[in-house]
Amino acid sequence: MERKDFLRQGGPCFYFDTELFAPTTDSFALGWFAAPKRGERVCDLGSGTGLLGTLLLAHEPSLTLFCVEQNAAANALAEKGFAENGWAERVTLRTGDLRENAALPAAGSMDYALSNPPYKPRGKRSAARSPMSVPRRRGCCAGADASRSSTGPSGYPTFSAHSARTGWSRSGCAS
Repeated sequence: MERKDFLRQGGPCFYFDTELFAPTTDSFALGWFAAPKRGERVCDLGSGTGLLGTLLLAHEPSLTLFCVEQNAAANALAEKGFAENGWAERVTLRTGDLRENAALPAAGSMDYALSNPPYKPRGKRSAARSPMSVPRRRGCCAGADASRSSTGPSGYPTFSAHSARTGWSRSGCAS
């Protein structure tokens, strides 16, 4: 069921669907934990309905967001919220799989990355591997290895990180 809520009374709104991904404490904690600097370009990997982006833009409106989400319905809710808050021009939404290079931003185009993968109870994970569970490749580190990280109740890492100034390779790893 689609729902609308507000970060604070009279403040920015966000949409979510209880059938897709309802906001959790992890989402709000990461939104306050993340610390992109004024004017940075932020990549939200697995952005869901855009709650992290909403939290970031509410705190620092000079940011530019690039959001990647596999679920088109979640992306539609993110688009609705960003538009209603007047941030549509500051946000690029892409529907795609994080494991596919075509879904990712151009190499070197982002200053900061964050992710809050969805919680799935043990034994309920889909057949597809979580993008966060993809093993480390030679010469490349997993996002959580190169970042400020924590683990939510799901056991999945949540993370935020500044990119290396040398940029991101097309594999998504710092080059």
